Amino acid sequence: MDKIIEECAKLDYAWLPSTVGDFSLTIDTCIDGDFYRLFHYQNQAGWRWEALYDKEVEDYTVHIVMPLFSFVDINFIKTKISEFWHILQERMVQEMEGLFISPENRFTYQYRKKGLVNWDFSKYLPSSVGPFTCDITPSNAIKMINGSYIIAEYKDSTNKNGLLLFYNVFRDEFFAELRHHNYPEINHDLDADSIAALEVALDTSLITVLRELENRL
Repeated sequence: MDKIIEECAKLDYAWLPSTVGDFSLTIDTCIDGDFYRLFHYQNQAGWRWEALYDKEVEDYTVHIVMPLFSFVDINFIKTKISEFWHILQERMVQEMEGLFISPENRFTYQYRKKGLVNWDFSKYLPSSVGPFTCDITPSNAIKMINGSYIIAEYKDSTNKNGLLLFYNVFRDEFFAELRHHNYPEINHDLDADSIAALEVALDTSLITVLRELENRL
């Protein structure tokens, strides 16, 4: 890690904007376990876009960290800091805006064809259920790297418990996962293959599933 720290000490951070949308910049430059953190952007909801070196895989990379899930943005994986810094300067703002600020601009044909863009989900996805608040909806869905979109996230104040609702464009299906003290749990109560079927499942089971999760906390 000493060599990585030495290489990163020469980096010029002056080009980084202080904000991107409602995300604010923090320069880290610190060791955190197997990571050497360079900088991150975070908004008040706790959504983070992190640039770092991962010692375990020996790559410079970008991590997307949300309250109940995280993933690596494969577009930024590089083995050399010079290449990593170059692609960050070229694509960082564009990728952040596409993921967080204006995600609707990157909804795929399959996502739009499914009817999710024009779906009136307000009566099926309440803004809160007990201690759980909804901070992702189909209108600002987060595109993952495996063909899935997260179209709803219900999280509690600890960011360790809640529910994620997915739509996978390859399998053309909706499904849900729970988070219980950060551990994933499969739930089939919200499985559906159409918006009409999803509406029935949400109307029948969403509040019950979240109440049952609350009772286990």
